[in-house]
Amino acid sequence: MNPHFASIVFGLSAQADSALNGQLPPGAETLPGTNPRQVAQTLIDTLAMLEAKTQGNLDPDEAKLLADALTALRFRFVQGGGGIN
Repeated sequence: MNPHFASIVFGLSAQADSALNGQLPPGAETLPGTNPRQVAQTLIDTLAMLEAKTQGNLDPDEAKLLADALTALRFRFVQGGGGIN
């Protein structure tokens, strides 16, 4: 597995997970119209775009890492994102 690819997936997943927990980076709350759920959706959409654009070019471990991350995040998003209503 390419460590750079894994780093991108883990990084975006961690950011989406934090947003689903209602946490945004310092200063983000000052941006108009920014809410954690929208940020989480954007990050999940980014991972989905990465999956679509790399389809057929990933080794099995990379494809599984990305698919598993997306499945978990989408499930949490649909369930309400933990602390977010």
